Amino acid sequence: MPLTRRDLLNRFFGGAALSMCGAPHEHASGRPTRVGFEHRTVRDRSVYRIGPRDGAPIMLLHELPGLTADDLALARRLADERFNVYTPLLFGDFGQNSVLAGHWQACRDTMFECSKRSARSEILDWLEPAVDWVAADANAPVGVIGMCLTGILPVAMLRPSVRAAVLCQPTIPFSVIPPRPTGKQKSDLGLGRADLDRAVASDVPFLAIRYTKDPRCPRERMDLLTTTFKDRVAVIEVDGEHCHSTLGGNFNLAAFEDAVRYLRVRLKVTSGPIRMNVAQLNGQACQMTAAGTWSL
Repeated sequence: MPLTRRDLLNRFFGGAALSMCGAPHEHASGRPTRVGFEHRTVRDRSVYRIGPRDGAPIMLLHELPGLTADDLALARRLADERFNVYTPLLFGDFGQNSVLAGHWQACRDTMFECSKRSARSEILDWLEPAVDWVAADANAPVGVIGMCLTGILPVAMLRPSVRAAVLCQPTIPFSVIPPRPTGKQKSDLGLGRADLDRAVASDVPFLAIRYTKDPRCPRERMDLLTTTFKDRVAVIEVDGEHCHSTLGGNFNLAAFEDAVRYLRVRLKVTSGPIRMNVAQLNGQACQMTAAGTWSL
């Protein structure tokens, strides 16, 4: 049986580690199922769509262990909020939940630059036209959510078709031993120079989320995000021991609700201003304005 993310974290932190996270995720023990998902093929990759066809489109990028039951549960939660959710299978099999398999599939070549600093991941060569396809299929601008391995990628995808980005615990670059960013990796965004320059030149405000004590998404990386993008990034930092996946396996409801508020304003489902519950701008409570920007 493959080693799951939960098994691996328990081996590192002890058997009771994950019980110290916030609210337990109701789908953590569920089996992955395709029920409710429509299968599409986009440039030779599978994409699973769920939610109302007339909903604002979201591209949801899965985590290092694969397209897990937790990630599929997040897609369903977003669909319940009336988003039109497209979840591409980036590697592995539908429902896979294995850190070791995911690391081998994603990091053995340059598809994901898992350890190299300031490098472009080749998966963006697929994601960039794929998100344009989503925008055309839904006939609307897209929001992108990245998590863990894919956490930083929405910033690299800020193109005309993308009007919202949520960065959940961006993890690359990281070391294999120990399995977290070390040294200069901590203050690196995991983006190639050209991608970073385009992101800085964009006007899209975005949201970044992490657990405060998560060594896989260190404080230095979040500080660099705010230094680089200034008032364009609002931050949610959630308390919790040995927690990592803010909207997945260690699901946090307050972070999810603020992400939904942000996405609704940016994708013009709702008009601002809307005040956030836990997101902060420069360390203070903030809101999305009527213009779709962050303000205090």
